[in-house]
Parts: sequence; structure tokens; C-alpha cells
Amino acid sequence: MPSSQPVDRFSPPAPGALTAPDAAVPSWRRHAWIGAVAGFVVYESALHRAANHPGAEVTALALGAAPFLLIGFVACRRLAGRVPALLALLAACAALWFWRAPLASHFGWTYYLQHVGANAALGAMFALSLRRGRTPLCTQIATVIHGTLSAAHARYTVRVTQAWTLFFAAMAGVSTLLFVLAPVAAWSSFANLATPLLIALMFAGEAVYRRIAFPTMRHGGLLDAVHGYRALMTDRAARPGLPR
Repeated sequence: MPSSQPVDRFSPPAPGALTAPDAAVPSWRRHAWIGAVAGFVVYESALHRAANHPGAEVTALALGAAPFLLIGFVACRRLAGRVPALLALLAACAALWFWRAPLASHFGWTYYLQHVGANAALGAMFALSLRRGRTPLCTQIATVIHGTLSAAHARYTVRVTQAWTLFFAAMAGVSTLLFVLAPVAAWSSFANLATPLLIALMFAGEAVYRRIAFPTMRHGGLLDAVHGYRALMTDRAARPGLPR
């Protein structure tokens, strides 16, 4: 069981890192999250439509494989450079097209790996921050937003980190059970439609409970949490030796 107090060498960004305007950052970059959310909604809708539309198996395969191709391209570009990454991407796309007929009959696996992989990665991110000697992720984000936390608030952020860990573990477990036992269409409804709604409900429920538990504290919204996380990640990137 992790300690309720941050015990590692976590060093939050300097005061004002969250709220100070950055004139060097273009406005479109500061609001890029809006486009990201819109793109996610469009993509999830397209996945669900393709999974439920007979005869769209090849389209479903392409949509499901797209994130893996993008991740592979980015990784290859970092390791080998742009030209080898482009050549590898073209080769992967050609192979996918050449074997599209047999692969399309198993397109559901690309959807499953996406959904379970994302939930498992998020759950691991929260869980690893709960290890002894580490600062829970929600404690880090709350510290960026509010500064030094009271003992009660620090304990609360530990419980929130634990709750998110269990939530993502449950999402991965339910996804696996539905994928094995239910039709692809039923699994797709859970993965592409229910999961985003459940995440939104998780955020809303935590916000309501926090307002009840800490009525005198200044409460931010979802954007504050997003900005706090971004400030935390930016500060880590600037100080690569900082403990995770």
C-alpha cells in the first residue's frame, strides 16, 4: 500500500508555470486540444460505423491499423531518420494492401489491441506512480495546480490515483471479456461509445465528490487538470533527470 504522502524527489514546475501566458506559443497550439478532441470523436465514430457496416471490412482494417502505422512511423523516424521512416511506412502500407483480404476478416483484433493497449498503458501509468518512493500522478498534477497540498488533500489525491488505476484495469478486463464472448458490434459499442462516456462520468463524479470533501478549496475544471498535466510533462522534458 503506497504512503499517503509524497516521498520521492518529485519537484513540481516553478510557481506560475500553469497560469503564466506564454507569448512564444502560437494561439493555435495552446488550443490544439480542441482539434484533438474533435479528431478523436470523429475517429471513434468512424471505427464504430465501420465495425457495424457489412462489407466495410477493408475500411475497418485500415482505420484500425492507422494508429499502429503512425506510432511505428514516429518511432522509426526518431531512431533512423525521416527517409527510412517513410520507406518503412510505405512498405507497411503496401503489405497491408497486398494482404487486405485475409487480414480484413480479422480486423477486430486491431480495434481490440488499440482499446486494451490504451487502457492498459493508462492504468500502468497511474499504477506505477503508486509504487513506494514515488509521488502518485494525481498528487503531482494537484501540486502543479494548487501548490503545496494539505495532508488531507494529499491523501485524497492518492485515492484518486488508485481509483483511476482500477478504472482503466476494469476497462481492459471488460473489453477482453466482450471481445471473446460477444459479437464485434457489441464490443465496438462498449469500446467506441461507452468508454468515452464512462471516462467523462469518472471525471464528473470525482469533481462532485471533491467539491463535497473540500468545500473551501478553489476547484478547477477538466481544463485545469489538462493544463496541469501538460505543465508537468513539459517540465519533465526540460529536466530529463527528474524522477518519474
